[in-house]
Amino acid sequence: MRSGTSGRCGRIGYVLKVFPRLSETFVMNEIRALESLGEDVVVFSLHHPTEQVPHGLLRELRAPVCYVDDLPCSEASVGAAQRELCRRLGIPRADRGRYLPRKYVRLALGVAKLAAREKVSRLHAHFASRAAHVALLAARLAGYRFTFTAHAKDIYHEEVDPELLRWKIAEAEKVVTVSEYNAAYLRGLLPPGHPARAKIRRIYNGVDLGRFRSEIPASEAPPLVLGVGRLVEKKGFSVLVDACRLLREGAETFRCEIVGSGPEEDRLRRQIETGGLDGKVHLRGALPYERVVEAMRGARVVVLPAVVARDRNVDALPTVLLEAMAVGRPVVASRLSGIPEIVAEGETGFLVPPGDPEALAGCLSLLLRDPGKAAAMGCAGRRRAEGLFDLFGNVRFLRDTVFGASGEDS
Repeated sequence: MRSGTSGRCGRIGYVLKVFPRLSETFVMNEIRALESLGEDVVVFSLHHPTEQVPHGLLRELRAPVCYVDDLPCSEASVGAAQRELCRRLGIPRADRGRYLPRKYVRLALGVAKLAAREKVSRLHAHFASRAAHVALLAARLAGYRFTFTAHAKDIYHEEVDPELLRWKIAEAEKVVTVSEYNAAYLRGLLPPGHPARAKIRRIYNGVDLGRFRSEIPASEAPPLVLGVGRLVEKKGFSVLVDACRLLREGAETFRCEIVGSGPEEDRLRRQIETGGLDGKVHLRGALPYERVVEAMRGARVVVLPAVVARDRNVDALPTVLLEAMAVGRPVVASRLSGIPEIVAEGETGFLVPPGDPEALAGCLSLLLRDPGKAAAMGCAGRRRAEGLFDLFGNVRFLRDTVFGASGEDS
């Protein structure tokens, strides 16, 4: 193994498919927290971003970002690396295309080259799909430790190959995932007693509680129902629009804003229009992280009506709910995947069946009519966030148990 050059854990190379990404503030926060703990990080982004990311958080990162697909790489070197990886990983020739696709081997050669230049001590990938696959190959080419964090689409989507996922788990030194629900799912992919089951550990995402002051909401009229997230099927915002129609029919006083952008935008606009909700439900588009926090502070309640998408994609531990609790707002969300690990039912918010606008409207109505109850739930949510979802505490645990120099739990 190569030795690190800085920080308690040496220099950590983060392998990401694309960095930065608007929807992945949890990665920026994790790196920022590691740096605040004295660790040294360098980012290897496999590809360039295709969107502008105006988050002020980016200016706080010290980690340099290296773009892997900028590096030239000959076909001959890819072929030689493919043959060498076959030998080192014991992969039969017939399975070469599945385990060692040339585009991934090419990227792995780039990561290995950059990792040597940057003198990293290990490679850690976020997402079990392309990033973890490339990081694994680079680690085996160049002799680095390899770990990864699994999230949601990368393990649940219909395109995920379970055999490849089992292989990555078996090859990793440790595997992190963000909810108990995920951890149980990943262990369930392996036979009972398989030693790789012990590598899998749950470490919750965290939020920077110092940035999320808990404040009493302003008594704005009408009160705001806020949804935040990418406009994709799994977020379930069409259910929220239906719930708003029911609230209006029940003569509730409210307004609703949905912050985010994505492929569902046109469909949601048509739904708002046909439901006669113009002026009641607004699509605000994507906002910088700092303005999302500001929007939460103005909300009576934050909603995430998540569903399982047709392609089996589903949220695992939605950060937006952690952020809402950190600013002292009650949340109403679906009883799905890791969400019940966030929401203490009846104490910090409400859980509703996925895809049930009537149940969602009922819970929203309770909080719209009773600001005292909403405020009390918000305070309870803040306490729960302080106990379970503190960014720096959770990242310290990640450092000690996953990146620790000994590799042993502290």
